[in-house]
Amino acid sequence: MKIEDTLTRASGALDKNSIRYALIGGFALAAHRIVRATVDIDLLVDGTDKALVKSSLEQAGFRVDCETTEVLHLSGPGQLDILFANRHHSQQMLARAKPINNFPVPVVDAEDLIGLKIQAYKNAPEREFQDKADIQSLMKTCKGLDQNRIDEYARIFDELEFIQSLRTMP
Repeated sequence: MKIEDTLTRASGALDKNSIRYALIGGFALAAHRIVRATVDIDLLVDGTDKALVKSSLEQAGFRVDCETTEVLHLSGPGQLDILFANRHHSQQMLARAKPINNFPVPVVDAEDLIGLKIQAYKNAPEREFQDKADIQSLMKTCKGLDQNRIDEYARIFDELEFIQSLRTMP
């Protein structure tokens, strides 16, 4: 199954049940006009709807491979990773998400994607080089970014020096 079909199937199941979600990860980079290979769809989903999310996606043909309070990894008609918005910052990301650049689903803002990328490599250091490259691409490509919001995420994870270094790059 093509990755776009995975997104269509997952978003259809979530939309059918009025579940708030937003595209994150590598495919969200494409929505922000940054091309990078990816093999799965990553979605941020309202954590208060966890049980409904799981049942909706299972009814759409996905099967659960791994489940925690924070994430749901699914396979079947494509690879699908769900990150549950359980805290204030991630709930705010969902509230700000909107369709952009002809993508038919809500996509997190570039600033929020940067915050998620910082969190990702801090939680899984083996991701650091790819995630930092993604951050650099977002900061170079996306105009009018809210630098204060980016700095807030960087401070949470003690990465302000790295973010500031990207601002001085040509």
